[in-house]
Amino acid sequence: MNILLIGIQGCGKGTQAKILEENFGWKHITTGNLLRENIERQTELGLTAKKFMDDGELVPDKYVFRIVEDALANAKDGTILDGFPRNMEQLKYLEKNFTIDKVILLELSDEKAIERVSSRRNCVDCKKDYNLLYNKPKIDGICDVCGGKIVQRDDDHKSAILKRIEKFYNDTSDVISYFSNEGKLIHIKANAPIDIIQKNIVKALNV
Repeated sequence: MNILLIGIQGCGKGTQAKILEENFGWKHITTGNLLRENIERQTELGLTAKKFMDDGELVPDKYVFRIVEDALANAKDGTILDGFPRNMEQLKYLEKNFTIDKVILLELSDEKAIERVSSRRNCVDCKKDYNLLYNKPKIDGICDVCGGKIVQRDDDHKSAILKRIEKFYNDTSDVISYFSNEGKLIHIKANAPIDIIQKNIVKALNV
């Protein structure tokens, strides 16, 4: 099965995708992680993308297509697309090259999304993720695993989050309408415990 998870930042797409990947073996493809991997390796694509991400902007489609194409080519046993397509141009690209069976729209208020995302932290050395709301390090500012410094990413500051939320609504409403008209859209409330959200997704997918 090929599914798409969609929703504003902080709605839990990544968390739910990882659980689905573990339980069903579908490959989790997220453009955000693919772009950050390129940034860490300091590839040409990564350095270009970083300029947009640091300003709270979404990376232009022509760069996103380049990394998505390779990832889709290696996904043979089912796929979980996380946050792509975000706009109609990306949707047109996807429809020409791929088939989506179901689309899960994770619904969360803007206020809750800002609270969740602005609380994110990660280790500069081992890259372990933390969240000050529900997954704090044992010692403030110090990684539990390697003792490295824990920081907030530039794109997790409130001003950057607000820009992305606004752009999500501006760009993605047509994508949501398209999948709704196709009969593929499933609405899931994302302001609930992780296990409840996962159960609701699995039930809706009938798997």
